[in-house]
Amino acid sequence: MKKISFILLIAGLFTIISCQDQEKGPVVLSTPGIPTISVPASGSSLVMTKPDADRKVAFTWSSADFGTPLGVLYTIQIAKAGTNFSPLVNVASVNALTDTLKYSEFNSKLVSLEANMEVANSIDMRIIGIIPNSNADTVISNKITMNITPYTAKDFIYLVGAFNGWNAGAAPAMNRNLPGLKYELYVNLTAGNLEYKIIPTQGSWNNDMGDDPAHTGHLLVTGENNMWVAAPGYYRVSVDLTNMTWSALATTWGIIGGFVGNSWGTDYATLTYNAVTGNWEGTFTTTAAVDWKFRANADWGLNYGDNGADGKLDDNGANISTTVAGTYTVTLNLNPTGNPQAYTYTVVKN
Repeated sequence: MKKISFILLIAGLFTIISCQDQEKGPVVLSTPGIPTISVPASGSSLVMTKPDADRKVAFTWSSADFGTPLGVLYTIQIAKAGTNFSPLVNVASVNALTDTLKYSEFNSKLVSLEANMEVANSIDMRIIGIIPNSNADTVISNKITMNITPYTAKDFIYLVGAFNGWNAGAAPAMNRNLPGLKYELYVNLTAGNLEYKIIPTQGSWNNDMGDDPAHTGHLLVTGENNMWVAAPGYYRVSVDLTNMTWSALATTWGIIGGFVGNSWGTDYATLTYNAVTGNWEGTFTTTAAVDWKFRANADWGLNYGDNGADGKLDDNGANISTTVAGTYTVTLNLNPTGNPQAYTYTVVKN
């Protein structure tokens, strides 16, 4: 009888231990194996165009080895090259080792990243893998770098007003090389010429937009008033068609930099608006190599630099470098030109 009881006791302990082992679940590796991107290839180029919006781009990678068959969620991430993925944009998340996106879908992610439209951008890409609802570490793949050319999906809109004699056929196109459905245009508004509207088609008043009389600063297509400013000046007119809003900021322009005796303290030189050329002009003198930028209203809220040293200005861009001492004539052109539209500048040694 004692032997039977002993055998039952051992069997019961074995059952308890087996159940405890089952309750522990699968063991996740403390150092998981990372995925590797195979498609696209690092160093490759992708040029997307609007007519090919339905074409697809493919992404493929190897599996992350967590040591368990639990499902891994993979997320494709992109960022501007050299930024250490800060900021970044999540492209897609899937429980698979491959995914495809239409050009239109991938292009929208490049717009969210504020990449430059219609030109090649150096873009970093990686894959992160996680086991949802677990405390397993996130794994990060190798980084690849591509040259990606996104397209401007936005249609043009135009500004027309007293400043151009309300000539819809000669209405200037607003700068659309901005994130989302944002547009802007710099325009000189003189006394008696302070009102304007937006038209979607140059030369036509169909579906023109103006200010909402019940909610100033908002846009209406029907029952609208003219948009306006209270006083003459050189204005940046901004439009956001996502929120159907508009605003106007009066600006004056100057140069600030690491000039001897100034060192980024205040504007070193002021620029003067030339109503004939439509440009801002001025001079500065430097006794040594110097970095500098353009900024509006003696404030850092609106400033332009040059990320590519290509004569095209970028919002909050890199410092502009002048390497030789001397006196220089500077021209700031805020009339959007080219494709993509860009603001430009010149620096000429006197």
